[in-house]
Amino acid sequence: MFKVVRKQEGVVRKIADNKIATNYITKEITKDFSLATTEAQDYYEKVETTYSRIYYVLSGELILKFGSEEQKLHEGDTCFVEKGTSYEMLGSFKAVIINQPAFGT
Repeated sequence: MFKVVRKQEGVVRKIADNKIATNYITKEITKDFSLATTEAQDYYEKVETTYSRIYYVLSGELILKFGSEEQKLHEGDTCFVEKGTSYEMLGSFKAVIINQPAFGT
């Protein structure tokens, strides 16, 4: 089984006034993982993820704070965050996000 998802088939979701996500691989395709791009401008969010998650930064600066530890990610940087981890996410960035299992399952 395979599935090609073209750029124009991505489904855009407005998460906040300053953050959007474009979903490409979704739970309707596979429940194992999902893939989306996220674009944010001057964004801040506290997160406790119910998924294991990978961030891959395409542009800008994505800052992830894990307690007192701050990680600044730039173009080409990647971060794995294990399910159940609490953190803060902020910055202006465009990133690929992979969730396991698929977001919404």
